[in-house]
Amino acid sequence: MARKLLEADGYTVHTAVRSVQKRGPIWISQTTDFFNAFDLIATRIDPPRPLRFIQVTTKNSVSERIKKVDPVPINPGVATSEIWAYVGGQKRLDRRYKDRKVWLSRNYFQIYYKERNWEPDPTDRIAAAEETPKAARPEQEAARATAMPIARSRRTKKRVQPVL
Repeated sequence: MARKLLEADGYTVHTAVRSVQKRGPIWISQTTDFFNAFDLIATRIDPPRPLRFIQVTTKNSVSERIKKVDPVPINPGVATSEIWAYVGGQKRLDRRYKDRKVWLSRNYFQIYYKERNWEPDPTDRIAAAEETPKAARPEQEAARATAMPIARSRRTKKRVQPVL
């Protein structure tokens, strides 16, 4: 999902390669990160941010990823070091407000930048593409419109006759 967002923004994205290894009776799939820290490298010629090193994770494991990404030396004048934390799910009601309904937004990436000392900023959010339900095909709609209704017989309950 992050790759598609970057490509839509004009970046060429390089992804970490997955490797498969056999350990005992099972096969394990692992990613080999760039510099053992980043999942994506996004490049483009136009400023701002022509070169981005990105680690994609969930909201719950941001602190672990900061420990992994922070030691990698990257010149901030040349490239940015970022962590994209996915906050998924559907909108939920914020229970902190008793007198009114406030909805917590979901399905976005919160971006953390190394040059801002990994502090989150609510303005650094990118909405993830929501999947819309597939629309019915026109030929299916036409078939539904011309289809004859099926007559169903009514089932009636059997009346129990009293025993005399």
